[in-house]
Amino acid sequence: MNIQLPDDAMQFVEGLVTSGEFESTSEAITEGVRLLMSRQRLRADIQKGINELDAGLGIDGDEVFSELRARAKAAVEDAS
Repeated sequence: MNIQLPDDAMQFVEGLVTSGEFESTSEAITEGVRLLMSRQRLRADIQKGINELDAGLGIDGDEVFSELRARAKAAVEDAS
């Protein structure tokens, strides 16, 4: 694949390579695409949650936090 980036984007990518954060421009672009994919999955998950709430499938917030506190307490006790 051959792509062209705006000058500012290309300078940014080249700066990441120059700084040693990435070994190549291809590696930096690949990471950018992975982040976009992750963002799309997150949006889909959020929309799924919204749809579930709209359908009355939500869980009471107090119940969720109570469960989280119990799990955290058990984790601390297990670590001791």
